[in-house]
Amino acid sequence: MVKDFTRQITHEDYGKAEVGLKKYYHKVDKVIFEAPYSFSEEEIKKGGVINFVSQYFITKPDVSNALPLILGGVSLAMIIIFLMPTEEKWTLMPIIFFSISCVTLIFSIIYFFTKPKKEKILNRRDGLVTMEGALWQPNITMRFKDIIFCYSTGGDNAIGAFKLEAIRPNNFTFSMFNAGASECYQDMSFFTWYMDKNRPLPPGTAFDAYREEDFKRRKTEGFPPPLYVSNVPTPEATPEQQIEREKFWKEEFIKVDGKTIKYITQLENQ
Repeated sequence: MVKDFTRQITHEDYGKAEVGLKKYYHKVDKVIFEAPYSFSEEEIKKGGVINFVSQYFITKPDVSNALPLILGGVSLAMIIIFLMPTEEKWTLMPIIFFSISCVTLIFSIIYFFTKPKKEKILNRRDGLVTMEGALWQPNITMRFKDIIFCYSTGGDNAIGAFKLEAIRPNNFTFSMFNAGASECYQDMSFFTWYMDKNRPLPPGTAFDAYREEDFKRRKTEGFPPPLYVSNVPTPEATPEQQIEREKFWKEEFIKVDGKTIKYITQLENQ
């Protein structure tokens, strides 16, 4: 029996900030921009950026221990260095750095043992996403269609830039959303493809065990049209399934201005 990762919705929208955030120039739309990274069954078993998949849920591992361990380790090392015997007298700056290291170590220990359980869940069945809250804040669950995604800017040297992030609705901080790609648009393609429950499951052997059941579910529902736009084809697992689906809708490409190729959905039985 597959574990149920259903969580109750905690936030409906972004309140008064919604209009402004939708105009955010780092915003990443929910589009299948390109073919996403294909997860193998072996990768999921190893538990990397994703540690569970099914036709209903994807979960990502809890990495919240990294912050207190890194901060605590660095601050502890600094404290040890400061406490090593030396003939030099402590001036104001060493005292300040030592104090900061002590406070950081105390914070790291307290946070490590008191932080709430952090979860990151994609619920394809109900169209919901759960993301971890900042620090001691509880987890947040919203409808995927209502979450505003953006890309990170990184530092002055661009390290850490163009990573996919979700904006939290309670304090407008950012939750990292990575899916094995090096940039935001491929990660967004993967999450959008998976969360579009009217499309086949994304490519990759990790989903092979669930494709037949997912196909039958969509067939029973009459193959409803896709929920989100795709710039690449999203075919069924087999030619036979593809033919059966195309009795209801299919994808075709068109050229715009003689260059750009876009994929569109066409309904046939309307």
